[in-house]
Amino acid sequence: MRQILITGAFGFVGSRLAAHFLDKGWQVRLFDLPDHPRKAELMPWLRAFGTPRLIEGDICDPSALDTAIDGCDEVVHGAALLNSIAPKAVFERVNVTGTQTVAEACIRMNVKHLTLISTSDVFGIPRPEQILNEESPYQPWAEPYADTKIEAARLVRDLRKKGDLKASIVYPGWVYGPGDRQFFPAVMDMVRSGTVFTWHRSQPMEIYLVYIDDLIRGVDQIINTPASHNRDYLLLDANSGMTPMDLFSTIADFQGRTIRQVHLPYSLMMFLAKVTQQGARYRLLPAPLLSSTDVKAFGNRFRFSTARAARELGWTPAISAEEGVQRALQWQSDNPPQRDL
Repeated sequence: MRQILITGAFGFVGSRLAAHFLDKGWQVRLFDLPDHPRKAELMPWLRAFGTPRLIEGDICDPSALDTAIDGCDEVVHGAALLNSIAPKAVFERVNVTGTQTVAEACIRMNVKHLTLISTSDVFGIPRPEQILNEESPYQPWAEPYADTKIEAARLVRDLRKKGDLKASIVYPGWVYGPGDRQFFPAVMDMVRSGTVFTWHRSQPMEIYLVYIDDLIRGVDQIINTPASHNRDYLLLDANSGMTPMDLFSTIADFQGRTIRQVHLPYSLMMFLAKVTQQGARYRLLPAPLLSSTDVKAFGNRFRFSTARAARELGWTPAISAEEGVQRALQWQSDNPPQRDL
């Protein structure tokens, strides 16, 4: 029976990957932090698909990872820090040192193949009319999340180039769907307030979404296609046809609400993001209004090509943005987050 380790197993993508491989009859090992806040919720849910083995530990602890990885055929490394207000050193430790520790453990334990879950952000903000693909150079954002994900991906590429490691890198877009407790809830809260903000520079642009089931199907196809084991793939809906206002309007219709659009200058939104991030970092605010990464992501036009995934994996998005958003909204309605009393 094939064995797989998934790091960041209690995250959105990690938990859905774990359920998928358990359902396929794999022996699945879960690796995440001790006392993860979603463990109590997700472990019973995952056990409905099979019998996972949980190993708790620090992603930068080589001995814990050796134990977790020993005997595995595959490792999917999804653990990462996304928090926009953490110090850069924390991002470096989790996203870069953590990836290095996982990759080196894979080498020591003779793992056949590693899949790194990266982000399409590594390719930076494109020039006008530029279409990004897997051969595009990495471009920094001057943002801790994207820039440390670039460092992590370069590290894996270097080990692969030396012949020490067989590894694929997956670059998803904005992952959404059932199980999401970050992206969709935040957008739904903004719509619920009755006022939505846009700040694109020139014209509204499409959002580069990927529905969770499509992403998982792509990762599965990579794992089960040996020729792809030293290749990288953009997995996203390059033609979603959905702008931010389309998304806001769809959510408003689902909620039975009327919304008011306020369009602000890009520079003003960036100022507000940076100020409120600093306020949250120093605990003067409970949370930032939004992150400077979000301002860049939703204020610039991105264009991608997923031709490689279509050609080499036969992968294209199966769930349209319209259908995916409706499914995501229904799941959020059926599974409201637990609120502290």
